Amino acid sequence: MHHREAFSAPTAALFVAIAVVPTAHAHASLVDRFLSSDGALLTGIVGLLIVQTALIVVLMVQNHRQRQAQDDTKRQQSEVAHAARLVLVGEITASIAHEVNQPLSAILSNADAAEILLSATPPPLDEIRQILDDIRRDDLRAHEIVRNLRKLLTKREVQMESVDLNEIARTALLLIKADAARRGIAVTTKLDGDLPHVQGDPVHLQQVLLNLIVNAMDSMSEVPADDRRLEIATRRRDTRSIEVSVIDSGAGVKASELSRLFDSFYTTKPQGMGLGLSIARAIVQTHGGNIWAQSNGARGAAFTFTIPMAA
Repeated sequence: MHHREAFSAPTAALFVAIAVVPTAHAHASLVDRFLSSDGALLTGIVGLLIVQTALIVVLMVQNHRQRQAQDDTKRQQSEVAHAARLVLVGEITASIAHEVNQPLSAILSNADAAEILLSATPPPLDEIRQILDDIRRDDLRAHEIVRNLRKLLTKREVQMESVDLNEIARTALLLIKADAARRGIAVTTKLDGDLPHVQGDPVHLQQVLLNLIVNAMDSMSEVPADDRRLEIATRRRDTRSIEVSVIDSGAGVKASELSRLFDSFYTTKPQGMGLGLSIARAIVQTHGGNIWAQSNGARGAAFTFTIPMAA
């Protein structure tokens, strides 16, 4: 206790004296007297300051390395998610090609019709205007499909923005509509019309939903055609999050598999890689949400994820 008082009193006296004495000459005189009487103490203080500075530098370096490691992890996750998107798009290529081909075929037919009408005397301008409106609408439809496809194929890290999950659902359904029809699957939606926006990355969230939809369609391959049903639903889960569900009438999920479905490299498909659902979980968790699966009664399964609402 005696040493602690001897350490603090002279030091405090020095700082107080320097603060109140107005001239530089007086300051120097005080410092000289302090050094001559208590030089060892001042040396200890300087040493302590050096140690503290060294510790601060070490902590800053460690913090920088941790940030670098986190950035590297994010880049690796982004690359894996991008690779999974490429595989996913490959699985629905036929559906996308069909959806692009439809408006292009309609544009060609309307252009031929307009050419015939223009040869009439006088040309029916009202009908031609209607044809031009149809061509413009079909062109915008094809453009929208290509734009969404380009987004899915582009490598990108998570970029948060205000997102309408109903729009995410509509876009996903547009991309798989032809594939669902080819498989004989009846698709229905229950989208909450008064849904608040969430804070998220639209491309990554669309990837999650597309993955769940494609998995659901695959699960119904052995189900009689009349019983193949797929439902996409959105709703408020609570006051803080939005819930998106993909419900199918497929083979269902065994109770013993539920806890492993989202593990990396675990799959129930003969040709599956076991990465789609694990990547979906990583994306959802990056958004601060949760994802899970449950049996859907006598037949099928329901996969659900939540995303926090935008602030």
